[in-house]
Amino acid sequence: MTRTRIFLRTIAAIVACGSFTPGTGSISAALSAPTDTGAGLNISPLRIEIESTQSGATVLVANRATRALPVQTRLFEWTQEGGEDVYAPSTALTISPSIISIPAGETQIVRLIRKSPATAGEKRYRLIVDQLPDPTLAHSGTAEARIRFNVPVFIDRDKAVPESLAWAIGPDGLTVTNSGGATAKIVRIDAKKANGAPIELQRNSLRYVMGGSMISWPVANACSLGPVTITVQMDGRTVDATPRTTCN
Repeated sequence: MTRTRIFLRTIAAIVACGSFTPGTGSISAALSAPTDTGAGLNISPLRIEIESTQSGATVLVANRATRALPVQTRLFEWTQEGGEDVYAPSTALTISPSIISIPAGETQIVRLIRKSPATAGEKRYRLIVDQLPDPTLAHSGTAEARIRFNVPVFIDRDKAVPESLAWAIGPDGLTVTNSGGATAKIVRIDAKKANGAPIELQRNSLRYVMGGSMISWPVANACSLGPVTITVQMDGRTVDATPRTTCN
Protein backbone atom coordinates (compact mmCIF):
# COMPACT_ATOMS: atom_id res chain seq x y z
CA MET A 1 0.00 0.00 0.00
CA THR A 2 1.41 3.39 -0.98
CA ARG A 3 1.91 5.70 1.94
CA THR A 4 0.70 9.27 1.52
CA ARG A 5 3.63 11.65 1.43
CA ILE A 6 2.96 14.92 3.15
CA PHE A 7 4.60 18.22 3.92
CA LEU A 8 4.09 19.02 7.61
CA ARG A 9 2.57 22.47 7.88
CA THR A 10 2.50 24.84 10.82
CA ILE A 11 -0.93 24.80 12.45
CA ALA A 12 0.16 26.11 15.84
CA ALA A 13 3.20 27.67 17.44
CA ILE A 14 6.17 25.69 16.12
CA VAL A 15 9.60 24.96 17.49
CA ALA A 16 11.71 23.45 14.70
CA CYS A 17 14.23 21.74 16.92
CA GLY A 18 17.80 21.70 15.73
CA SER A 19 17.21 24.79 13.65
CA PHE A 20 18.83 27.19 16.08
CA THR A 21 21.63 25.16 17.65
CA PRO A 22 24.75 24.58 15.51
CA GLY A 23 25.89 21.53 17.48
CA THR A 24 24.37 18.06 17.63
CA GLY A 25 22.12 18.88 20.56
CA SER A 26 22.24 17.56 24.10
CA ILE A 27 19.94 17.11 27.07
CA SER A 28 19.97 20.83 27.72
CA ALA A 29 16.77 22.34 26.35
CA ALA A 30 16.06 25.52 28.28
CA LEU A 31 13.16 25.21 30.71
CA SER A 32 10.60 28.00 30.67
CA ALA A 33 8.90 29.45 33.72
CA PRO A 34 5.51 27.95 34.63
CA THR A 35 2.70 29.35 32.51
CA ASP A 36 -1.09 29.25 32.53
CA THR A 37 -1.31 29.42 28.72
CA GLY A 38 -0.57 25.73 28.23
CA ALA A 39 2.32 26.43 25.86
CA GLY A 40 4.81 25.17 28.42
CA LEU A 41 6.39 22.12 26.80
CA ASN A 42 10.12 21.61 26.43
CA ILE A 43 12.03 18.64 25.06
CA SER A 44 15.58 17.39 24.94
CA PRO A 45 17.72 16.52 23.11
CA LEU A 46 17.12 18.73 20.09
CA ARG A 47 18.66 16.17 17.74
CA ILE A 48 18.59 12.38 18.08
CA GLU A 49 21.27 10.02 16.78
CA ILE A 50 21.01 6.25 17.21
CA GLU A 51 24.32 4.64 16.26
CA SER A 52 24.66 1.14 14.87
CA THR A 53 25.61 -0.27 18.30
CA GLN A 54 22.61 1.28 20.08
CA SER A 55 19.15 -0.22 20.49
CA GLY A 56 17.39 3.11 20.78
CA ALA A 57 17.29 6.53 22.40
CA THR A 58 15.31 8.48 24.98
CA VAL A 59 13.67 11.90 24.80
CA LEU A 60 12.63 14.00 27.79
CA VAL A 61 9.36 15.91 27.43
CA ALA A 62 8.92 18.44 30.24
CA ASN A 63 5.67 20.18 31.17
CA ARG A 64 6.33 23.62 32.65
CA ALA A 65 2.68 24.66 32.53
CA THR A 66 0.48 24.84 35.62
CA ARG A 67 -1.90 22.16 34.34
CA ALA A 68 -1.59 18.73 32.77
CA LEU A 69 -0.84 18.76 29.03
CA PRO A 70 -1.87 16.04 26.55
CA VAL A 71 0.93 15.15 24.13
CA GLN A 72 1.23 12.94 21.04
CA THR A 73 4.50 11.66 19.54
CA ARG A 74 4.80 10.38 15.96
CA LEU A 75 7.60 9.29 13.64
CA PHE A 76 7.93 10.37 10.01
CA GLU A 77 10.33 9.17 7.35
CA TRP A 78 12.34 12.18 6.13
CA THR A 79 13.43 12.47 2.51
CA GLN A 80 14.13 15.26 0.05
CA GLU A 81 12.55 15.82 -3.34
CA GLY A 82 13.56 18.74 -5.55
CA GLY A 83 15.49 20.25 -2.68
CA GLU A 84 12.49 20.25 -0.34
CA ASP A 85 11.87 18.16 2.77
CA VAL A 86 9.14 15.53 2.47
CA TYR A 87 7.71 13.57 5.40
CA ALA A 88 5.79 10.29 5.36
CA PRO A 89 4.37 8.42 8.40
CA SER A 90 6.74 5.68 9.54
CA THR A 91 6.73 2.74 11.95
CA ALA A 92 10.50 2.11 11.69
CA LEU A 93 10.88 2.77 15.43
CA THR A 94 8.67 1.87 18.35
CA ILE A 95 7.73 5.03 20.28
CA SER A 96 6.64 4.48 23.86
CA PRO A 97 4.46 6.07 25.03
CA SER A 98 2.94 7.67 21.94
CA ILE A 99 0.03 9.49 23.60
CA ILE A 100 0.40 10.78 27.13
CA SER A 101 -0.89 13.33 29.59
CA ILE A 102 2.00 14.95 31.44
CA PRO A 103 1.13 16.37 34.87
CA ALA A 104 2.05 19.96 35.65
CA GLY A 105 5.74 20.31 36.48
CA GLU A 106 6.55 16.71 35.53
CA THR A 107 8.93 15.27 32.90
CA GLN A 108 8.01 12.26 30.76
CA ILE A 109 10.58 9.89 29.30
CA VAL A 110 9.76 8.83 25.74
CA ARG A 111 11.68 5.88 24.31
CA LEU A 112 12.54 5.30 20.66
CA ILE A 113 13.36 1.63 20.11
CA ARG A 114 14.77 -0.11 17.05
CA LYS A 115 12.70 -2.73 15.26
CA SER A 116 15.50 -4.03 13.03
CA PRO A 117 19.30 -4.46 13.17
CA ALA A 118 21.68 -1.81 11.90
CA THR A 119 22.44 -1.64 8.19
CA ALA A 120 24.93 0.34 6.13
CA GLY A 121 23.95 3.92 5.40
CA GLU A 122 22.20 6.71 7.24
CA LYS A 123 18.45 6.59 7.83
CA ARG A 124 16.63 9.88 8.47
CA TYR A 125 13.41 10.55 10.32
CA ARG A 126 11.58 13.32 12.13
CA LEU A 127 10.05 12.92 15.56
CA ILE A 128 6.97 15.13 15.81
CA VAL A 129 5.84 15.98 19.33
CA ASP A 130 2.48 17.77 19.42
CA GLN A 131 0.67 19.34 22.30
CA LEU A 132 -2.91 18.17 21.77
CA PRO A 133 -5.95 20.42 22.22
CA ASP A 134 -7.60 20.34 25.62
CA PRO A 135 -11.39 20.17 25.09
CA THR A 136 -12.01 21.47 28.61
CA LEU A 137 -10.45 24.79 27.60
CA ALA A 138 -12.45 25.26 24.42
CA HIS A 139 -14.15 28.65 24.36
CA SER A 140 -16.00 30.23 21.51
CA GLY A 141 -13.73 32.62 19.63
CA THR A 142 -10.66 31.69 21.69
CA ALA A 143 -7.59 29.97 20.23
CA GLU A 144 -5.46 27.77 22.49
CA ALA A 145 -1.72 28.28 22.05
CA ARG A 146 -0.07 24.93 21.34
CA ILE A 147 3.46 23.77 20.59
CA ARG A 148 4.86 21.41 17.96
CA PHE A 149 8.42 20.10 18.13
CA ASN A 150 10.00 18.75 14.94
CA VAL A 151 13.16 16.84 15.91
CA PRO A 152 15.63 15.33 13.41
CA VAL A 153 16.41 11.64 14.01
CA PHE A 154 19.42 9.96 12.41
CA ILE A 155 19.93 6.19 12.55
CA ASP A 156 23.19 4.38 11.71
CA ARG A 157 24.85 7.67 10.80
CA ASP A 158 28.13 6.19 11.98
CA LYS A 159 27.91 3.65 9.11
CA ALA A 160 27.34 6.29 6.42
CA VAL A 161 29.87 7.60 3.93
CA PRO A 162 30.77 11.18 5.00
CA GLU A 163 29.14 14.10 3.23
CA SER A 164 30.85 15.45 0.11
CA LEU A 165 29.63 18.91 -0.91
CA ALA A 166 30.05 20.67 -4.25
CA TRP A 167 28.98 24.33 -4.52
CA ALA A 168 27.87 26.13 -7.68
CA ILE A 169 26.27 29.41 -8.67
CA GLY A 170 24.15 29.90 -11.76
CA PRO A 171 20.64 30.71 -13.00
CA ASP A 172 19.09 28.87 -10.03
CA GLY A 173 21.15 30.84 -7.52
CA LEU A 174 23.57 29.18 -5.13
CA THR A 175 23.34 25.38 -5.03
CA VAL A 176 25.04 22.63 -3.09
CA THR A 177 25.10 18.97 -4.08
CA ASN A 178 25.89 16.26 -1.53
CA SER A 179 27.40 13.24 -3.29
CA GLY A 180 28.25 11.58 0.03
CA GLY A 181 26.04 9.53 2.28
CA ALA A 182 25.66 11.57 5.48
CA THR A 183 23.34 14.55 5.84
CA ALA A 184 25.03 17.94 6.19
CA LYS A 185 23.53 20.59 8.46
CA ILE A 186 24.02 24.07 7.01
CA VAL A 187 23.32 26.80 9.55
CA ARG A 188 24.17 29.95 7.59
CA ILE A 189 26.00 31.16 4.50
CA ASP A 190 27.79 34.48 3.99
CA ALA A 191 28.40 35.19 0.29
CA LYS A 192 30.53 37.96 -1.21
CA LYS A 193 31.49 39.34 -4.59
CA ALA A 194 35.14 39.60 -5.62
CA ASN A 195 35.22 43.20 -4.31
CA GLY A 196 33.97 42.08 -0.89
CA ALA A 197 30.40 43.35 -1.31
CA PRO A 198 27.89 41.08 0.43
CA ILE A 199 25.39 39.04 -1.59
CA GLU A 200 21.87 38.53 -0.27
CA LEU A 201 20.70 34.93 -0.22
CA GLN A 202 17.05 34.03 0.16
CA ARG A 203 16.12 31.28 2.63
CA ASN A 204 19.40 31.83 4.46
CA SER A 205 18.56 29.90 7.62
CA LEU A 206 19.23 26.40 8.91
CA ARG A 207 18.79 23.74 6.22
CA TYR A 208 19.85 20.14 5.69
CA VAL A 209 21.18 18.56 2.51
CA MET A 210 20.96 14.76 2.48
CA GLY A 211 23.28 12.39 0.69
CA GLY A 212 22.38 12.24 -2.98
CA SER A 213 20.41 15.50 -2.78
CA MET A 214 20.79 19.10 -3.92
CA ILE A 215 19.35 22.25 -2.38
CA SER A 216 19.48 25.85 -3.53
CA TRP A 217 19.33 29.42 -2.26
CA PRO A 218 17.78 31.90 -4.73
CA VAL A 219 20.05 34.82 -5.63
CA ALA A 220 18.89 37.82 -7.66
CA ASN A 221 20.81 38.21 -10.96
CA ALA A 222 23.24 35.48 -9.91
CA CYS A 223 24.90 35.24 -13.32
CA SER A 224 25.87 38.91 -13.29
CA LEU A 225 27.78 38.78 -10.00
CA GLY A 226 31.11 37.49 -11.30
CA PRO A 227 33.33 35.37 -9.02
CA VAL A 228 31.71 34.59 -5.68
CA THR A 229 33.15 33.33 -2.39
CA ILE A 230 31.17 31.87 0.49
CA THR A 231 31.72 31.15 4.17
CA VAL A 232 29.50 28.35 5.43
CA GLN A 233 28.60 27.64 9.06
CA MET A 234 27.84 23.92 9.18
CA ASP A 235 27.90 21.07 11.67
CA GLY A 236 29.89 23.03 14.23
CA ARG A 237 32.59 24.17 11.82
CA THR A 238 33.27 26.92 9.30
CA VAL A 239 34.04 26.15 5.66
CA ASP A 240 35.25 28.58 2.97
CA ALA A 241 34.46 27.74 -0.64
CA THR A 242 34.49 29.23 -4.14
CA PRO A 243 31.40 28.00 -6.03
CA ARG A 244 31.93 27.06 -9.66
CA THR A 245 29.80 28.95 -12.14
CA THR A 246 27.14 27.22 -14.22
CA CYS A 247 26.20 30.38 -16.13
CA ASN A 248 26.46 30.17 -19.94
